[in-house]
Amino acid sequence: MKEGKYRGKRKDNGEWVVGYLIGTDVIVGDIVDWDDEYFCTEFWLKVDPETVGQYCNYYGLEFCDKDIISIACDCDSEYGCSHPDGKYLAVWDEETAGYVLESMRSGRKYSLDTFGVENMHVIGNGFEDSDLLEVTHE
Repeated sequence: MKEGKYRGKRKDNGEWVVGYLIGTDVIVGDIVDWDDEYFCTEFWLKVDPETVGQYCNYYGLEFCDKDIISIACDCDSEYGCSHPDGKYLAVWDEETAGYVLESMRSGRKYSLDTFGVENMHVIGNGFEDSDLLEVTHE
């Protein structure tokens, strides 16, 4: 597992929790006390491993794996825009070992650097907002 902050949906009540991942299905909450021999946490919660995703902070925009991001393009290229307005799914890409944005319109994957972060807005996630996931490939 990669280090960092994770999000997952609790198995017992379906609520989202944020913390640190242990294994594939346990999220550990805030660390209250830490020394060389032990650590004490606020909570240890079982989560659905299918919903676990790592957070990413991209120039101040915080999103998680499978979040839906809306992007308004502000290109002023004389040759036209190669990445139109639309919805994108944040997905981990093994090939580049980083997050990419997958177009809901074309299925094409774009580097995060393709867009200006000021145009990106998280509008939901792929686990709860299925109405936003309507893919219309061109």
